[in-house]
Order: sequence, then structure tokens, then C-alpha cells
Amino acid sequence: MKKLLVLVVLLGVIQTADAQEKNIIKTNPIGLAFGNFNIAYERAVSDASSLQFGGNFFFKLFGTDVSGFGLNAAYRYYVTHNSRVNPEGFFVGPRLAFNTFTESSSDASVSTMGIGGLIGYQWVFDINLTLDLGAGPTYLFVVTDAGATETFDGFVPNLILAIGYNF
Repeated sequence: MKKLLVLVVLLGVIQTADAQEKNIIKTNPIGLAFGNFNIAYERAVSDASSLQFGGNFFFKLFGTDVSGFGLNAAYRYYVTHNSRVNPEGFFVGPRLAFNTFTESSSDASVSTMGIGGLIGYQWVFDINLTLDLGAGPTYLFVVTDAGATETFDGFVPNLILAIGYNF
């Protein structure tokens, strides 16, 4: 009977420890004004680091009607983690991104692959809302089909403004 009681208490402690708020789902509300809806999921993998995966859906790009999507992934190291389980504080880390879209009027398609770095700060407020601000350079490799007349490879800025929910 004692062994069963110890097992039940141990399972309860493990489950409570695992139920800490390690996850964040977030979006950039300003992106909608520029024709981009995005959503990202971030999960703490240790006290000081997290992995983030996201997706973008494009419907307008620089005033041109387009249709497309993108995927991205990032690793974040939280320099000021203060032994918190949730991903919060000043962070640095690498980022990868892939986007593809087609211009509606000409059917010209463009695909980009980007690799870059980010620095920023993420706040987690008492009501589990989050605010994520950051910036960094990204090097883009651009591939176009025969219908496109211009191409570009080079560095572009990457800015982050996202609000989310920590759970």
C-alpha cells in the first residue's frame, strides 16, 4: 500500500512539473495590413532555450495581389532566462525560412530561402499574454520562374512584433 501511495504522489509531482507553461502560440497583427497572416508555435526545450516553428500565408505583397505560403524555424537562447520554464527574456539565435508565392496577374512565381539571426526580448505577462519584439539580418536566396524579370539575392532586415498566449 505504501508503494502505491508513493507511486501516486510521484506521478502527481511529475505531472504538475510538466504542466508548467512551456508553450506559446503567437501572431503578428501588423502583418495583416501588409498582406501576410502568420502564426508561430514556440516551446521551451530547457530553462534557457526554445524552438519555434511558424507558417505564413500571403495574399498581398508590396501592393500586388499574390497567393503563397511560407514556413520558418528558429532556435532561441534566452540569455536572461532567470531559471524560468516559460520562454521569456532577452534572446539570440539563428533562423531559417522558406517562402513561395505566385503573382495573381502574371502567374510569375518566386521562392525564397533565408538564413539569418535574431536578437530580441519576449515578455510573458501575469495573464499569460506575451509580447515578442526582435530584429536581425536575413540572407535571402531568391529563385524565380521564367515569367519573372527581376531577381535578388542578399541581406534584408527581419523585424518581429508578435502577440501571443503562453500555456
